[in-house]
Amino acid sequence: MAQTGCYPEKAPKMNQLLNTLCHNLRREVIHYFENIESKNTATVEDLATHIARRVPEMDHEQVSLELMHTHLPKLESNGWAEYDTRTHHVRYRGHDSAEELLAELAEMLSDHPHSSYSE
Repeated sequence: MAQTGCYPEKAPKMNQLLNTLCHNLRREVIHYFENIESKNTATVEDLATHIARRVPEMDHEQVSLELMHTHLPKLESNGWAEYDTRTHHVRYRGHDSAEELLAELAEMLSDHPHSSYSE
């Protein structure tokens, strides 16, 4: 049976992107660098303070611990950031093809695929 709408050659990148974006704290880190911080560096303290304000069900300490032990290492392993565990500094790298992959994913999941040549 032929698969339609699936891009097997892009599956590993798509899986990695979705794995990165599947947790709200990782999305908050990305949001911070993409929309709030004009530099591509911050401390864990900066990130935790910002995120704790946006995610009121978590306190600052809880956010900080989860960032250091789970989410910043995940962002680093997936190529989105560099995290220095000694200084607690984060350097954001972003993702070169995230926007393109997300657009392709949206089209694959859409009931009505659209062309990039819209009128």
